Amino acid sequence: MLTVFLRTVIIYFILVIIMRLMGKRQLGDLELSELIVTFMLSEIATYPITEPRAKMLPTLVPIVTLALLEIGTSYVMLKAPSVKRLLSSSPSVVIAKGIIDVDAMRKARISIDELLCQIRQNGIYDLQEVDYAILEENGKMSIIPKNAHRQPDKADLNIKCKDSGLMHVLVSDKKPNSHTLSIIGKDEAWLKRKIGRMGLSFREIFCMTIDDAGKIFIQKTNGEQIIR
Repeated sequence: MLTVFLRTVIIYFILVIIMRLMGKRQLGDLELSELIVTFMLSEIATYPITEPRAKMLPTLVPIVTLALLEIGTSYVMLKAPSVKRLLSSSPSVVIAKGIIDVDAMRKARISIDELLCQIRQNGIYDLQEVDYAILEENGKMSIIPKNAHRQPDKADLNIKCKDSGLMHVLVSDKKPNSHTLSIIGKDEAWLKRKIGRMGLSFREIFCMTIDDAGKIFIQKTNGEQIIR
């Protein structure tokens, strides 16, 4: 039992390191080659856990080999577009300028019902409102509505606004975030002065954020919110 436990812990951390090195994304965003490697890794990794008498080294070799193959293949695909076209799928335009490309749909094996489902999931309920529909490499579909049916933005309404940039978490569950402070070029002493001027302490703050425009949001542990 102890052997199985230790092997499970070792395999878990090895896979975490391998997946980090491979730069994996969410499962739904994986390309075909990445998905295959992920499934193979999961199958190989379970063997020394379910078979306590199996040796660890023969398992680590294929795991590392697959990781190196995926990293190497990704690098080659990045440098050689012809290799990428051979090993990876390409985006397919199934609707162009409002016209459904029947050949593209047949090639991608997409029915009209599936197309309409994808369109509805993008918040569009009328096929005539679609300008472009593109089946991406990861299997997801990007829907671009016609100009007349797009939501107006602030530029369309001639509203001037200041970019807020990224939101940075300064305090999380009463604890200052030193990593975020280093990113924005501040330290904990600066943060203490900041909240001190508001009459607060860390133990009173559940969450505190600041964006690039300097806007501060605080939710206290009692649920009260402060915006500065």
